[in-house]
Amino acid sequence: MNFHVGGALVALLIISSVAVAQTLKDKEYFAEQEKHLAGEVTFTNERCGNALTAKFDWSRPPAPEDRKTYSAYGYCSAALEAMRRVCESKAGKEAVQQKIKSLTCSFGPQRTVILKDSAVEYEVNFNSSNDADYVFEYLQNNL
Repeated sequence: MNFHVGGALVALLIISSVAVAQTLKDKEYFAEQEKHLAGEVTFTNERCGNALTAKFDWSRPPAPEDRKTYSAYGYCSAALEAMRRVCESKAGKEAVQQKIKSLTCSFGPQRTVILKDSAVEYEVNFNSSNDADYVFEYLQNNL
């Protein structure tokens, strides 16, 4: 077996193991969280008058034990709540309409938010608090 075929085989096995590792319980959890987030997106779009899209990056999903205690969509929706608060003023609403087209929520060891190329990337940390205030302050300073 030459090096390229061996490398391709290893890559295929890694991809396959990741796909197999996602259990039915995982898939159902992800779908439920996406459904709830979609409702929050609709509400945000109505309030802000835009066509924002939102999604989860499930590449590092919450641990199963965290799923029992914390709501992934609830933490992600804090970013949407912050956007709705920005939209309370005319200038804020115009800024959101012009500068935010999407939101991606991921999970990690430290809460972070960044606006880049019309996309808000929000990393959720379940140990953080006042998430909507945190994102609101960021947007106020970066829109």
